[in-house]
Amino acid sequence: MIRQATAAAREVPCAVRFASLLLAALALAIPSHAALGDTPARPNIVLILADDLGYSDIGCYGGEIRTPNLDRLAADGLRFSQFYNCALCGPSRSALMTGLHPHQVGILNWTGLLNDRCVTAFELFKRAGYATYATGRLDMTTAEDWHDGANIAHYVDRFFGTTGHTGPGHYFKAVRNTPYWLDGRRFTPPDGTYKTDLITDYAVKFIDEAASKSRPFLLYVSHYAPHWPLHAKPRDMARYRDLYRNLGWDEARARRWRRLVELGLIDQNCRLSPRDPRVPAWQDAPHRDWEADRMAAYAAQVDSLDQSVGCILDALRRTNAHTNTLILFLSDNGASDQELSHSLDKPGETWRLDGTPTKVGNKPEHPPGSPDFFVTGGPPWANVSNTPFRHHKSTNHEGGIATPFIAWWPGVITQAGEITHEPGHVTDIMATCLEIAGVSYPAEFNGRKVLPPAGRSLLPVFKGDQLDGERPLFWATSGCRAVRMGRWKLVAAKGKPWELYDMTVDRTELNDLAEAHPDRVAAMAEAFEKWRGNEKTGE
Repeated sequence: MIRQATAAAREVPCAVRFASLLLAALALAIPSHAALGDTPARPNIVLILADDLGYSDIGCYGGEIRTPNLDRLAADGLRFSQFYNCALCGPSRSALMTGLHPHQVGILNWTGLLNDRCVTAFELFKRAGYATYATGRLDMTTAEDWHDGANIAHYVDRFFGTTGHTGPGHYFKAVRNTPYWLDGRRFTPPDGTYKTDLITDYAVKFIDEAASKSRPFLLYVSHYAPHWPLHAKPRDMARYRDLYRNLGWDEARARRWRRLVELGLIDQNCRLSPRDPRVPAWQDAPHRDWEADRMAAYAAQVDSLDQSVGCILDALRRTNAHTNTLILFLSDNGASDQELSHSLDKPGETWRLDGTPTKVGNKPEHPPGSPDFFVTGGPPWANVSNTPFRHHKSTNHEGGIATPFIAWWPGVITQAGEITHEPGHVTDIMATCLEIAGVSYPAEFNGRKVLPPAGRSLLPVFKGDQLDGERPLFWATSGCRAVRMGRWKLVAAKGKPWELYDMTVDRTELNDLAEAHPDRVAAMAEAFEKWRGNEKTGE
């Protein structure tokens, strides 16, 4: 985040898989390191961000997808039932790493360049003596900053991943318009390397590297999964093909909703939202086997993401760092309803594999999971992923902004397996990490004035307490808008009037109370306009 100015790998364990990557990395002089010594007084922090993961996709949030490692984090840690992102990738990622709202830092769309009125967690933690690492997808970047080793060093000690204004890329092959970078140098992975595994392997390597240092570390693992294209390792996908052929989307949603209620994540009086109006009943859907394969590929991507979490946990234990490490896991927005009906090719830009055109589009003749096709889950399966909510990524209804959020910190988070209903927001992550690390947030940084943080620390919640007082939460994404004040949420789709919901009994936003409470609507709308005005002026 920078200011403006294969098939062979699919069945190999983390450690063995990474050994093969070392051969490709030797030319870049990546050192090996010893085991971790004494645990630092300040905690290590690992931020794991999923891309387009729905609220109920993982097991500990009601899903049927196999996620034992995330479930273990939840069983030993804390889950938030009402944690929010910014509904879109770039805005959420900028909010996470700056502690400010996207408009304050100049991020108005899915990507962009940070302005000079913010400071990133990388910069603050590096200045405070932390070792800093990042792997995966970094938005808000420029070639001059992150594709140059000297400039990278101002932010992180090590970086592996993709940057800048790139497309969704490819999970099995490097393509021209989504290049990989390793510490400022272009890196071409071997054919058949799976992107989620690649991101994970370097996260593991950076944990091993941190073991040789006598200081704590901040590691940001920023995944593409399960963002489309639906590219899956065959073994992972095979686990789910029959499951979704038997379930279909209607039964999958019903089961998830029941499980959410049983877990206590959703109130028992909260009804399941209706099926997306664009989607037919499962029994009326054409090409049901192909439809089931779409979700099977998506589930395989989530499964692979969970395997990544397991590799990171193994690395923390192997280096003796797990006893003093905070892990935070969340998604950058709700699941995407995007359909692909045309080629992504543009003049001067290619999505080609080995010189052959990539076949793009949600068509029955395009098999989901295959590396030779770009397919998405579309409205039917986004509707499942975002169960029990309405709508999807880029909207400010709960389906767009509600995320699973897991906090795991042995010895500090002692209410193992519990659920908190305290509302939280992605801007809170910066404030939380700064407090637990004893790092101060400055009024100025490197000679420039920076805006005060928008979030607040969640440390009291981690310790079993409640946050003091209520605070309003605001969103403005892609023409949508929302404000939440306590139990009340005011929300509007793009170009549509305000809707009002009582979130204590209607989290799925089915009973619009705007006409019954016009004064409340007016007051909350006024607060939103004031906030948006401040956002536009950078205050």
